[in-house]
Amino acid sequence: MATAQYRTLLEQIVHEGPWTVEETCREFEIRAQQMKESATLSPRQLARWMRGDVGQARAVAQRVAEAFWGHRFEVLLGLPHELAEFELRNGTAAPGLSVDVESLEAAAVMAAHESFEHAARIAGTVDSDDISLLQESVLELARGYQTKPPLQLLTEARHIRNVAYLLLDKTRRPAQTSQLYQVAGQACGLLSVVSFDLARWDAAEEQARSARTYAELIGDAHLEAWSRGTQAVIANWRGQSRRAVDLIASSIDAAPAGASTARLRAIEARAWAELGRPDQVKESLRLADIEMGQSQDSELYSAAGGEFGWGQSRHSACAGTALLTVGQGKPAVTRIQDAIALVPEDPLGGLAPARAQVDLATAELLAGRLDASVNALESVWTIPAPSRRHGVTGRMEQLSHRLTSRDWRDSAEAVDLRDQIEIFNSEAVSRLALPSA
Repeated sequence: MATAQYRTLLEQIVHEGPWTVEETCREFEIRAQQMKESATLSPRQLARWMRGDVGQARAVAQRVAEAFWGHRFEVLLGLPHELAEFELRNGTAAPGLSVDVESLEAAAVMAAHESFEHAARIAGTVDSDDISLLQESVLELARGYQTKPPLQLLTEARHIRNVAYLLLDKTRRPAQTSQLYQVAGQACGLLSVVSFDLARWDAAEEQARSARTYAELIGDAHLEAWSRGTQAVIANWRGQSRRAVDLIASSIDAAPAGASTARLRAIEARAWAELGRPDQVKESLRLADIEMGQSQDSELYSAAGGEFGWGQSRHSACAGTALLTVGQGKPAVTRIQDAIALVPEDPLGGLAPARAQVDLATAELLAGRLDASVNALESVWTIPAPSRRHGVTGRMEQLSHRLTSRDWRDSAEAVDLRDQIEIFNSEAVSRLALPSA
C-alpha cells in the first residue's frame, strides 16, 4: 500500500507490521509491564490513534507508545512522508538508525516498491521481465537474509509476495502462473522464517503451510521439502518435537536426494534430541551425513544459497545442536567448531554464526569450561538489538538456564553472565522500533 494512503505513521507501522490490531494491543501492554508503567491500550483506542484522533492521551500511555514503536508520539501521529524531515529537524531519529543513510535508503526502497506495485496493478498484461525481476529479488533476499533486520525482511518479502499475487490475477499462461506460484511460495517461506525469528509461532506455521501449498501446486519438490522441514523446525521450537518427527517422516520419501533430504534428517535429529533419544539422534545424523555427501550444488535451493541454502557449515551446526541437546558435549564442540570454521568457505551460506557461537558457549559450559563459554560469546554481544533473532535469544535463554544448575549457582562469574544474558534478551524487544522499508 502506498504511503500516501495511510493517515498517520502509526497506521502505516501497524498495518505493515507482523501483528493484528488485537495482538499489537497485547504486545503494547506487555511492554508497559516491562517498563513498570500502568498503561493499557484497547483496539478501539489504537484505532483512534491510528487515524490521528488522540484527544487527551495520558502521559504514561505516550511514554509507552514512544518506547514500543521507537518514535516520539507526535511523530507517530504525523504523516508517514513527514517522518524523515521531522526527525532531521528535531534530531530524534529512531534508536540505531542513521537518518542520513539508513532512513534515506529505506525511503528509496519503499518508493521503488510502491512504483513496482502500482505498475503491476495497472498493467494490462504480465511482462516476463517483471517475473524475472521477482524471481531474482526473492532469491537475492534469501541470500542476504542474515544481513538484514527481521522487520525489514518482513516488508521486502511481503512486497515480493504481493506483487506476485497481482501478476497472478493478470495472467492465465501456465508457464507464467507456475513461475509466479513459485515466487509466492518462496516469499511465504521467507515470511515463515522471519515470523520464526520474531517468535510469532502461529504466523510462522501459516506461512510455511502456504509455501508448501504453492510448492505442491507446481510440483516443486525442493520447495515442498524445504517448507516441510521449516514446519518441523517451528514445531520443535514450540515444544512439539513428536509432531516434528512425524512431519519429517511424512516428507522424507518424496524429498529430493542430497541437500534437501540432508536438511530434513538433520532437523529430525534435533527433534529426536529434544525427545531424549540419543540412539535416534545418531542414526538421523548418520543418514544426514550420507545425503550431504551426495548433494549437488546445482540443486535450486542449494544454489540459491542464503536462507534456502544448506551447505556444510549449516549442516555441521545443526548436527552440533542435536548432539549438544542430548548432552554429548565433546562431539558437539567438534561439529560446532567445524561449522564456524567452514563459514568463510561455504558458498551456500545460510549459517548465522551467532547461533553456532551460543551453542559453542553452551557446549563449553557442559564440559565445565566457564571461561571458554564466556569467550565464545564475545562476538554475540555486538549484535544490534533489532537484529537479535529468536534463534539467538532462545539459545541464550537456554544457556542462562544451564547457569542456574548446582555446578554454577555459586559462581560470581556465572551470575554476571546470567545478568548479561538477561539484559541482552530484554533489549531485543526494541526490534519493533525499526521502520518499515
